Amino acid sequence: MTTKLTLSIEKNIIENAKIYAEKHSKSLSRLIQDYLESISKKDGDEISPSLPPITKELAGILKGKKQINFREDITSYLEKKYK
Repeated sequence: MTTKLTLSIEKNIIENAKIYAEKHSKSLSRLIQDYLESISKKDGDEISPSLPPITKELAGILKGKKQINFREDITSYLEKKYK
């Protein structure tokens, strides 16, 4: 059974999403439905296997981190990478 849902999303995001959906031969509604379905298939803390690999890899990396200092984190990462 389908039901209507009203969302408030920035216009440019909708336009870009429509282009993406068209390129992938899907409607915008189907695209959103697929996304919502993929994130709602969580089993406890386990991430749904239907998520793209990069999303699964990044999921939870900030868990427990109270403050994020991007400049410090990026600097530290680059220093380690290029030493």
